[in-house]
Amino acid sequence: MLDAGDPAPDFDLDGTDGQTVGAYRLSAAAQRAPVLVAFYTADFEPRCRAYLEALRDTDWAALTDAIAVLGVAPGSIDDHRAFAADLELPFPLLADHPGVDAQFGVQRSDGSTRRAAFLVDGRCRVQFAWADPETAETPDIEPVRSAVARQ
Repeated sequence: MLDAGDPAPDFDLDGTDGQTVGAYRLSAAAQRAPVLVAFYTADFEPRCRAYLEALRDTDWAALTDAIAVLGVAPGSIDDHRAFAADLELPFPLLADHPGVDAQFGVQRSDGSTRRAAFLVDGRCRVQFAWADPETAETPDIEPVRSAVARQ
């Protein structure tokens, strides 16, 4: 898994905000604001739902002046669109078809994606990395919130 100080692999992925579909490039987003790249396992999986709800319910404006959040998981745009709309997410969900999860080091040996978050700066460098220990029913994203607040 990538760690603080590592270069973040740039990516171009299709994604959806629940209504529209578009292309997203990490480096372009990072030039405008720090980016939280939030990997998750699958749409509609209960622990992933709790993880994305925790990200959705975070008051990012109280922590930092600007941040972009990008959810990344395998799956289809149609499934991502339905999941984003169901959760009323204020950030897009991107379809990881080319294995960006492997480049970030969060692909499991069975090919699934581990829940993890990377805070990426304008130089596309990882400033903070977090992986869900997968022991609790609801992922504790407080370390992620704290890292964003320190930016």
